[in-house]
Order: sequence, then C-alpha cells, then structure tokens
Amino acid sequence: MNRKPLVWLLLSLVLAAYAVSIFVSNTHQAWWSTVSGIIIAAASLVMAWRFGRELKNNRRP
Repeated sequence: MNRKPLVWLLLSLVLAAYAVSIFVSNTHQAWWSTVSGIIIAAASLVMAWRFGRELKNNRRP
C-alpha cells in the first residue's frame, strides 16, 4: 500500500481535532475564531475526501 493515502488521513484527523478544539474551547469566542474553525473543518473534510480518492486509485489494477 502506498503511504500517500495515510498522510491524507493523518492530516484530516489532525485538522478535525483542531477544529473540534476551537469549537469546544470557549463559548464566548470572537467571530473570527468561529469562522476559522469552520474553514479548518471544511479542510478536514477535503483531506478525508482525498484519502478516499487515493484509496480508490490504489485499488485499480
């Protein structure tokens, strides 16, 4: 198995954990903190999508 899909998965998990920590850390956050959390969560979803795409590409003969 190629290591590249695992890099996408690791990056996705790290970004998701960071986004969750932004949302959980404080209820009285500034608006930019919430916006950055949403952007990081979206980036995490993109990395998860890339992980799935790389897995599918590696399974093809």
